This record gives sequence, C-alpha cells and structure tokens, in this order.
Amino acid sequence: MKKLCSLFFIVFLISTCGVFAQESGSIDAMNRLLSNNLKYPAELRQSETEGLVVVSVAVDPRGVMTGEYEVLYGELAFEQEVARMLNLLKENWDPSYLEGKTYGAEYLMSFDFKLSKGVGFPSNPNLTSSQQNAEVSPLKAVSQALTENPFSPKLYKNRAEILINEGQELRAEMDLNQAEFLENKMLTEIVIVGYLSEGSKSL
Repeated sequence: MKKLCSLFFIVFLISTCGVFAQESGSIDAMNRLLSNNLKYPAELRQSETEGLVVVSVAVDPRGVMTGEYEVLYGELAFEQEVARMLNLLKENWDPSYLEGKTYGAEYLMSFDFKLSKGVGFPSNPNLTSSQQNAEVSPLKAVSQALTENPFSPKLYKNRAEILINEGQELRAEMDLNQAEFLENKMLTEIVIVGYLSEGSKSL
C-alpha cells in the first residue's frame, strides 16, 4: 500500500520590494483575504509540481475589479486555483485595495507556487532552482531568474545593481525603468509554499 507523505501549505505574502508583507491599510486587507483562501492544489503537491502564474486584472473607471483577467505568464496547471481566487477577490473587492492607483487601468498579480521539504521554511522563497543549484556569476544567475520570472521588480533592481558595479550604466538604467514600471503595475506578489514532509514515497 502506498505510503503518502503528509502535505501542508503555507501562504507567504511578498511585497514588491521582496519582503514578507507587512503593509498596513487596504492592501494588507486584500493580502489577508488572499492568504486566508489560497490553496496549493493537492494533486499538484503530490506530483511535486511548482510554478509561477502572473495575470493582468482589469479595474473599471469606478475602481471596481471587472473580473476579466489574462494569464500573461506561467504554469497553466495552477490557473484553476488562480481563477478561483480572482473570482473570490472580485466578490469581495473594495476600490481602496488600489491605494491611490489609477482607476480604469490594468494591473498585475503574481502567484508563485513553491514546494519545501523538511521541518523548516525555505531560506528564501524568491530563489529559483537555477540560483540555488548552479554555481554561476551573480549577473548570469539573476538574468536566468528573470527568464523564469520576467515580471519581478526586485530581480530587475538586483540586476541593475550588478550592472552598475560592472560599469554598464545604460543597461542598468533600462532595468531600473522596467522595475519602476512593474512596481507601479503590480498589486501584489504572493508566494504559496506547499510544505512537504521529508521521507520518500514507498510501496
């Protein structure tokens, strides 16, 4: 008989500056709603599937979320859970969640589903497998991370800092401009960590 590992999940909220969410006010209320309701799909945890999903959501001229969204990037296996969450968010939407952002525009939301084994939390849920496993230069590592998550303001800022140190001012300026654009468009970045206890599956 197959012995299954016990599976748990923990939702981490990450601000656009890459720190666990400590916002106050309306954005904090939205993040609490997301963290209390997001789930790591059981079948995807069992198959040890991970992935990032970035969507654009529409806000009408009254500041109301329309419910229309587009998947811009990511692992489609998680789209059903993201769609469920966006429907719930629409039902509980408050224009104050925008916290000064312009009405009648589109914004980004990032959902990153990651797995962790053992009793501890991941040391840094922002790190990709390429960053954790490959011994490469910092510039190459962050560039590879950007191919895996091209909507992360933090990664663009990290690369800009490296480029400045290497004297590549123009490329650094381009990355900083992209980081600023994404920060203005990003409503929230969320990491959903599925906790997988140690021990292999056996018959």
